[in-house]
Amino acid sequence: MEINLLLEKQSNVENKVALGINTMSGEIQSAPEEEMKNAIRIENVTKVYGSTIALAGVTFAVKPGEIFGLLGPNGAGKTTSIRILKGMITPTSGDAFILGKSISEDSLWAKQHTGYLPEEGSLIGRLTPLELSEFIGGLFGVSAENSRNRSLELFRMFGLYEKKDELIEKLSRGMKQKLSIISSLIHDPDIILMDEPLASLDPSAAKMVKDFIKYLSREKEKTIIISSHRLSLVEDVCDRVAIIHEGAIIAEGTPQTIMQETNTTSLEEAYLAIIPGYKSPAYTNNGVIVEMKTEAETQVHSETEDENKEL
Repeated sequence: MEINLLLEKQSNVENKVALGINTMSGEIQSAPEEEMKNAIRIENVTKVYGSTIALAGVTFAVKPGEIFGLLGPNGAGKTTSIRILKGMITPTSGDAFILGKSISEDSLWAKQHTGYLPEEGSLIGRLTPLELSEFIGGLFGVSAENSRNRSLELFRMFGLYEKKDELIEKLSRGMKQKLSIISSLIHDPDIILMDEPLASLDPSAAKMVKDFIKYLSREKEKTIIISSHRLSLVEDVCDRVAIIHEGAIIAEGTPQTIMQETNTTSLEEAYLAIIPGYKSPAYTNNGVIVEMKTEAETQVHSETEDENKEL
């Protein structure tokens, strides 16, 4: 694993924002016939909003069938990366590729071949789950019959079959999250981009979704990117992980490698050791917090106490 701290960010770059097309029609084209080494590739991508640098020279690649995790604090650039891959926004500089095709040259390709689960989905409350699935399938050129058959299969899998004809506005938050996941899969995309897939799910539903993500990767050879603050999710399902901080990737590798390099026993501990500025609370004997210390300060304090005991 390489941990590269970005010493200097790119600046004075023109801000170019292009909104993605929301509707699509016609049959989905097939992927290029040539063998692709990487299903997803982002090359030196920078995204600037006014004076804010959301991404600063980000580069990473995801192999076909791989589950890749994006970790980082709020505002680090995770969602921006996913939206660029979906073709919803264009990078200020650099490029991204889906199945070997440049998104800058053909954003429609990205939309056709990716499924997107946003962190905060917006479902049409006055439709039923079945109506919504058929509507979304139509946007991707999927026939009503195929949309219906696929959605019914997924409804059974996610425990929503009995709710298929109820209005979405009457569903619980957990059911709406399941429906959002189903909606991202109706057109059977090659690439699946998930932003907080376990949001609002109870433990049993969360376990089912984790198993389903693994199934999509291992059995259906789908390539999946997960952005989440749930480090246990990423540790459980992801083959590789990239940690983003202030728009730059500062760590990348398998969860096991990252833990080994940081001399930690969990991805959570590794993450907190890598992200600059994290402070852990220091308590008095009666449980009152007296100060906040960085991981480095805590480590030095612990080593000093050990040395004093030896003396």
